[in-house]
Amino acid sequence: MEYLDQLLEEATNSEITMYTAVIRLLFSFLMGVIIGIERQYRRQEAGLRTFTLICLGSTVAMLVSIWIPLSYTGLLGGDPGRIAAQVLTGIGFLGAGAIIHSHGSIHGLTTAACIWVTAVIGLAVGAGMYIPAFITTLLTVSVLISLERLEKRMFLDGVNKILTIDCSTSEPDLRLIRQTLVSQKVYIVTTSYEHDYLENKSTLTYKVNVKAISSYKDIFAAIHDLGYITHIKIQA
Repeated sequence: MEYLDQLLEEATNSEITMYTAVIRLLFSFLMGVIIGIERQYRRQEAGLRTFTLICLGSTVAMLVSIWIPLSYTGLLGGDPGRIAAQVLTGIGFLGAGAIIHSHGSIHGLTTAACIWVTAVIGLAVGAGMYIPAFITTLLTVSVLISLERLEKRMFLDGVNKILTIDCSTSEPDLRLIRQTLVSQKVYIVTTSYEHDYLENKSTLTYKVNVKAISSYKDIFAAIHDLGYITHIKIQA
């Protein structure tokens, strides 16, 4: 019992000692692993190792940021959050690297958001805010698991696809195309338009959500009936 009291005292110590640093790093490691396991399970580009390292690195930055003003007499009035604040700036570049833009759609936004949140959790642990860090970790995992199911329900358990439509005119009726897709129970998530006025043609790229049991033949036929469609392609 005495050992636990001593451990708790070291963990909540406002001064950075060797024991305080070790306790916070171990706790940070655990928080990073919890989020990393979820991302690894879903086969994301950033997985267990990435999120663990992000959380640990943020915690170390916060520890150093607090330790420097306490250890150097000339810096007693220094800002203990200055170094730690740069973590959020740097983590933005890492998050940007997780975002992929392809065929008019964007992938990796959730992973990028997780990277940012994990960095903040690491900073909180480094500052000794164990309970807020733990609660944020649980809420983050809950958002990744529970809200995904809610999103799927909102999209009627559909699957995301990339729909590409080539038109023989540079000015297709975009509103009519959208209405046609909606009538076929195809829900548009994002859109991208490419117009070639020189050759009088255009390419429309949609990220769509369709039911798994949908008939692509019927969808293609409805789009082709518009009259100026030359090519249709749907892919994952």
